Amino acid sequence: MALTGAPSTHAASDITLIVDDFRATVRLIPGEKIQIRTTTNVTTGYSWHAYPQSDTKKGKRVAKVSRGTYAAPDNPDGMVGVPGTTTWTVTAKQPGKTSIVIATRPPGARGTGQDETIATVNLIVMFGLNADYDCV
Repeated sequence: MALTGAPSTHAASDITLIVDDFRATVRLIPGEKIQIRTTTNVTTGYSWHAYPQSDTKKGKRVAKVSRGTYAAPDNPDGMVGVPGTTTWTVTAKQPGKTSIVIATRPPGARGTGQDETIATVNLIVMFGLNADYDCV
């Protein structure tokens, strides 16, 4: 398992962990963030998405997943079709459990149910100190 990053003294804007191996269970407190990244290749026409699965607790989100950001690789030789990296930021919102699913979708298949799950990161959001969320 390759988890990178260093524990921080808690600050809401800190990225506390970068996950690039998907056999992970991550524990956070509300306000903490992680990044999930994977190799992607937008030149194929496929698209990659990250979304929380079963991500509500009494109608409130356990975590928020950002829209993925694609970064092309350095390509000094000008090769086409070279894969890059997509990164999503996950922010813990309130205590609970969820799974963040990374899925790929073939070209033209939006809304057809043809997404293929390629990875799942389990997320546990624990109670933190000085919490300003609903503890019911």
